[in-house]
Amino acid sequence: MINKSLIKKRFERSMNTYNDNALIQKKMAKKLINLLPRTEFDSIFEIGCATGILTKEILKNIKFKNYTANDIVEKSKEYIDKIIPQNTFIEGDIEKIYINQKYDLIIANAVIQWCENPQKTIEKLFSFLNPNGVIAVSIFANDNLKELQTTLNLKSSLKTNLNGITEEYRLLFDSPMDVLKHIKLTGANALTEYKFTKNSLKIFEEKYKTLYSENGKVCLTYKPLYIISVK
Repeated sequence: MINKSLIKKRFERSMNTYNDNALIQKKMAKKLINLLPRTEFDSIFEIGCATGILTKEILKNIKFKNYTANDIVEKSKEYIDKIIPQNTFIEGDIEKIYINQKYDLIIANAVIQWCENPQKTIEKLFSFLNPNGVIAVSIFANDNLKELQTTLNLKSSLKTNLNGITEEYRLLFDSPMDVLKHIKLTGANALTEYKFTKNSLKIFEEKYKTLYSENGKVCLTYKPLYIISVK
């Protein structure tokens, strides 16, 4: 089960470090923009805008008239206001909030995997599109961060049994501790409430090194999935 309170708490804590550490999310934002079927929309609704990584890419590459941004974290508004001052900000969980407007582009980068039901959420967003409107979503597949899942014997809480374009990105770190630090600084540790003891941390380090060492470093794999659909 997705713990929305934990997600909100972890992302609030990581906002000051997110931009410097969200390396894959930046690549995903660029890819998502490149996959769009056109570059001009009257109205745009961005879901889970966070610190504005995708917002900046939209501003650089897309022409638009009206911009609406959403995030579960209220502080996100401060970041978006600096990028697109004339915006409408909607705080809240996209699975629960009511939208009474239609849009020409609804877009979300590395967000929908945090929903209890990603498929249902995408269908809900699709209903908010104008005719010929576009929905563009990048999410993480179930086997995202597979090294952490295996080492910690975790079952992924992400439910992303969806079809789309997939990619893999592999990052290398000096140690398993650096992997954990990276995850914490991007707020992605919201995927689990796992708590280490001194002993379990030592076991984790040894197991991770044994399984995922590569030329003196350890690897971590991200697996994004892109979904583009026109109404």
